[in-house]
Amino acid sequence: MFENNFNEVCSIGFEANPLHDKYLTEFERYCLARKWRVKIFKSTAVSYVDKKLNLYIDPDDEKNHQRDASLVAINKTKIITVQGIDIASWFRTTVLNRKLSPGDQPSRIMMKSDIEGHDSTVLANLIFDGVFCSIDLIYGEHFNRDLQEAILSLKKYSNTCKTEVLELTDEKYDLQKFPFIIPESTD
Repeated sequence: MFENNFNEVCSIGFEANPLHDKYLTEFERYCLARKWRVKIFKSTAVSYVDKKLNLYIDPDDEKNHQRDASLVAINKTKIITVQGIDIASWFRTTVLNRKLSPGDQPSRIMMKSDIEGHDSTVLANLIFDGVFCSIDLIYGEHFNRDLQEAILSLKKYSNTCKTEVLELTDEKYDLQKFPFIIPESTD
């Protein structure tokens, strides 16, 4: 999709769990030192509202880096308050309504969805808000059957919605935290 044009790729991430903030700050600095366009919104939960939200965690899950933190209170014993972001509004304002330079090619937009227990609710909101079909590829996990059927119906009766949705579950990346070595500045 991107070939070797890394400078033409812009990556934006959101992570609700503040326990990952330090690592993500290191990752962001690592990317920026290579002039890769990256922005990670830390302690920010993707949602359908702009307000403070409860993130539920299991304090005994350190060996898994709290990867099962959720906005849904299932078997979790600790609550952390984080900022929620209405991803449909943010996406429309920041991505769809951005100014492009004359001659720029249309963007290819990819989204990974792993939204702390409410992927289906957020993706349904993207559909209702009219943003969903602007995304070329959405991959992730936790797509419930109702959402999958709604997406199939949308695509069946729409001549314009070309969004592909792939179910992909791979948490191997979370089993090892890679150190980011940033070269010393020569400035």
